[in-house]
Amino acid sequence: MKATVARLHRGLGPKEALVFKSAVSKAVSRVLAVCLLVAPAVVHAGDAGTAGFLSLRLGAGARAAAMGDASVSLAEDATAAYWNPAGLATVRGTSFTLMHHEWLSSVRVETASLAHRTEIGTFGLHFSGMYMDEIERFTSATSSPEGHFNVFEITVSGAYGRSLFEVWDVGLAVKGLVSKLDDVSANGWAVDAGARYHTKIEGLTFAAAAQNLGPEMTYIQESFLLPATARAGADYQRPLPQLRGGMVLAADLVMPTDGDVHTHFGAEYTYREFASARIGYKNNYDSQRLTFGVGLVKSGYRFDYAYAEILNDLGTGHKFAFSIDL
Repeated sequence: MKATVARLHRGLGPKEALVFKSAVSKAVSRVLAVCLLVAPAVVHAGDAGTAGFLSLRLGAGARAAAMGDASVSLAEDATAAYWNPAGLATVRGTSFTLMHHEWLSSVRVETASLAHRTEIGTFGLHFSGMYMDEIERFTSATSSPEGHFNVFEITVSGAYGRSLFEVWDVGLAVKGLVSKLDDVSANGWAVDAGARYHTKIEGLTFAAAAQNLGPEMTYIQESFLLPATARAGADYQRPLPQLRGGMVLAADLVMPTDGDVHTHFGAEYTYREFASARIGYKNNYDSQRLTFGVGLVKSGYRFDYAYAEILNDLGTGHKFAFSIDL
């Protein structure tokens, strides 16, 4: 993020640079304050290496995936119900997104996100279902399976976001969770909270969110924690008239309670508000690195595709999303 800010700063004049430094300093201090407020709850919610419910980590929307999942400040459509409910505040009408995710060899994820603006703020709904191919069941030391069983995870979220004092967006999401393994299931709930700050520099936004704060879930007598995560990040959006389009730069700092800190980076170029090319990078992961994708928009309809590199011979990830903005 520092490198991105430095590049932007070098392109400004002396007076603009002073305004830029002041705005960035104030924005960073305010977003860090939000992180400090939510950090105790995040730390309490999970211990290293023990968190489960994998589908809570797999994202929503193909645009975010193509940009390295750097979306805590960038998500401004229905998928904000997943990334940061504060982003729902920017939805102007009704936004709807469907996503299909081909992940690894036999794991798939389907999501549906809906947001609708009212006079008192924007309400959102988010559904996520992760499932995999049937697994053969062996109950004794035989060479032939005795049937098959299924594994799936389901998340249903209700979210709300609104603007405060013109420069702040705040949001909250509550989600119900169901995980099923054969004939055994676990039920639970979690909460997300987030904030966004629009700086005095046009197009520059900072944000922070706490995700998946909730109690342990239990399979029979075996308990596991949810993947509680703190995110902080920024995005910068700027028109490029000379290139007949605009650019977006985004960066996230992702702090899970059950693993290492990660950095995510993304960039997007959009030509005439019609076609977009995107690229991203995830740092400090064992199996994740480069991402890229494309998007097309026409009359409020949007199609997005994202490719994610997965190392260690685990395959590749593909996301397809269709969105409607009314």
